[in-house]
This record gives sequence, C-alpha cells and structure tokens, in this order.
Amino acid sequence: MHTFWFGGLPRARGDVMKLKNETETGSIRRRFRKKRFAIIDSLVRGVTEARPGPCRILDIGGSSRYWQLLDPALRDRVTITVLNFQSELDFYAKTEDVGIDITEMIGDGCDMPQFDDGAFDIAHSNSVIEHVRSYDNMRRFAEETRRVGKSYYAQTPNYWFPIEPHLGVPFFHWLPDPMRIGLHHRFPIGFKSRMEYTDALRQIDSTRMVNKKLMRELFPEATIEHERFALMTKSLTAVYGPRA
Repeated sequence: MHTFWFGGLPRARGDVMKLKNETETGSIRRRFRKKRFAIIDSLVRGVTEARPGPCRILDIGGSSRYWQLLDPALRDRVTITVLNFQSELDFYAKTEDVGIDITEMIGDGCDMPQFDDGAFDIAHSNSVIEHVRSYDNMRRFAEETRRVGKSYYAQTPNYWFPIEPHLGVPFFHWLPDPMRIGLHHRFPIGFKSRMEYTDALRQIDSTRMVNKKLMRELFPEATIEHERFALMTKSLTAVYGPRA
C-alpha cells in the first residue's frame, strides 16, 4: 500500500496537541477548517438540489470527527465513507454521534479498486496529498480522486507559505532534505520530538509540500481556491463540480 499520513511513525507530542486543537471551538486550525466547509457545504447542496436522495461522500485519508464541522442542516442529507489506514482510524476514533451516516473503511487513497468510476458524488481529501511520499503517488492519488468522484475537493498546504504547517516552524520545508533529516535527528523541531535517524528519513519522505502549479497539473479541470492568511496563500484547494 502507498502510505499516507504518518506511515507507522511513532506519534509525537505535537500530533496529540494537533488533535486536541482540531476539536477545540476557538482553535485557529478549526476556524480555517470551518471556512473551508463553506465550499464543501456548497458542493453538497449542489448535489442534493439536483436530485433526490443523499449525497454520497468519500473522505480519503480522513476521520469521522472532522465532519463535526458540516452544516447541521445537511447532516441527514449525506452518507460518508471514511477511507484510511487502521492506525489512523484508531487514532481519530469516533468520540460522539454527530447525526451523520458515516462508515469507516480500511484502504489506500492511491489505489481504490473497490470503488467503481463515479461511485461517489464527492471525493474529498483534506491535507492528505502531501503525505503520499512521491510525485508518482500524488498522481495516482489525484487520478483515483477524479475517477471515483463525480465532483471533488482536495485541499493541501501551500509550499510557498513560509510556515511549515505540520511543525509550526518558519522556512523549514524550504531546506534541502539532508539538512532537514539531520535537524530532525539532532533536535526537537516544532511540534516533533528528536527522532532516530531512520524515523527522520521517513518523516521527510512522508511530507512533500505542493505548490499551485503542481495542483493544476494533478487536477487539470478543477478551480484552485486560495486560502489566505496575512495576505499570503496558506493553502490550496482543487474544487470540481457544481455548487449551490
């Protein structure tokens, strides 16, 4: 399987902090995600207003708790399949019933033969494509997203935003790989504790930031939405499909 997210790396203190922040009402991360959900809500309404029946959503590399941000008025109008690795499903385990029909499945977003073409009204991913390890895997991930979803939403942090979002450290992702590996091995970096050398190698290999040009190549028919912070583009979202 093409590993996304942490690929078996031990959880660091920052991962637990990040999870805590995602569920706190006033956190910056949650506020940004809430704004992004305006696009998702619009895609869902575009489906439900066009035909009867629920909107079928595939959340690739996601979690059930993320969908707490969906507009309550839409929660009985969607069915959501969350596809991820077992370790991630366990880490982001459901904590409460938010009134949404959600099914969790083990699978790989780069290879989804269990789903037919156009099996879902919306294929969705949030901060996943930068974790699939290589350009070839990014291409496979994008092709599978476009294949299984009649519409899609794929968000990723912007390479040219100066703060590395997974660590909270300025400019770190712009350094050469050997330097980043060495720094991870020798020092705590941002949210991450100091790592063994092999874990540092895997950490760098599992996070490849994406710029706008690459997003356009991966999702050629999509509109690329810009999420801005302090007049700079913080993240990029490829959106395709009718919106209400």
